Amino acid sequence: MPRTIPDRRLKTLRIHHRKVLRLCSLAAEIAKLGDERATLRKIVNTAASLIGVQSAHLALVDKQERTLYGVASSGRHPPNAPGLRVDLADSAAAHEALRRRRPITIDRAADDPRVNSEARKALSIGGVTYLPLLSGSQSFGLLILVTRRPRTWTGEELRLAQHFASFASVALENVRLLNRLAETEGRFKSLVEHIPAIVYICDFEPPYQSIYVSPQIETMLGYSTRDWMEDPHFFTKMIHPDDLEVLKSLDKKAAQSTGFVRAEYRLFDRHGEVRWMRDEAVLVRDPAGAPIAWHGVLVEITGMKRMEQGLPAPPPRSGVPSSRRPEDPRLPQA
Repeated sequence: MPRTIPDRRLKTLRIHHRKVLRLCSLAAEIAKLGDERATLRKIVNTAASLIGVQSAHLALVDKQERTLYGVASSGRHPPNAPGLRVDLADSAAAHEALRRRRPITIDRAADDPRVNSEARKALSIGGVTYLPLLSGSQSFGLLILVTRRPRTWTGEELRLAQHFASFASVALENVRLLNRLAETEGRFKSLVEHIPAIVYICDFEPPYQSIYVSPQIETMLGYSTRDWMEDPHFFTKMIHPDDLEVLKSLDKKAAQSTGFVRAEYRLFDRHGEVRWMRDEAVLVRDPAGAPIAWHGVLVEITGMKRMEQGLPAPPPRSGVPSSRRPEDPRLPQA
């Protein structure tokens, strides 16, 4: 006959099962937040309620591994509340958890010299567990679980706490990664929008409808980004008709070989004047190899072309469209 599980044990298992499910659902909740502060607060508040402690704290260690500084604590705190900074030289238990990369539990913290006295007073520590946050084989911080009274942890409670620390490590690493990506994207966007060239993304087939075009389109050719992107045929209207078929041929050849194209052709600016452009683009493909879009850069070479042809530089514009013929279907209308 199969052994029956005692009611008390069965109840404990059900509670533990619910906590594990709650931990699993936390990943989806955090993914929707998208904000570092909100993510950290969600982690510590859930840790305190799920594991059953009075408070939970996330703390990171500096690169020299000398100082532990708090980044989030459970409960309600003023937005400008100072974070606790602790010298690891006076926090033997925290230092050991970081060094050995395993949890350190202190059931009775009142007189234990391994607990930092400043932290004990500030956090009302009666019992404490330090759980290392790991990135690969390195410890970069701690999840600190605090009870106001002495507490002896069961094996199941400690395993759940370790699972939570692993989850917190991944969540923090993701937040860091997203922040770095956002910073990189911001710097890239600033670079793209300030270089003296037009950066674009467009469909890989004619009429080459634009997916993105940088703001320099307005200062260099007089058209707004809205003009360029809303009309699917805008580019084919701007390009000199004698150059369109040549460009199509170059694109087709590049798509069948290197996926890189370099071309020189003429565009009509908003004043109806001809501008020579050098276009360098790369074809982006999906994982299956199918072409998706051209990513390219347009640089004006009108001055160079006029020098090659022995022509004088054009006079300064008055700002009034003069030579464009509105009835000419090749040119975009103002």
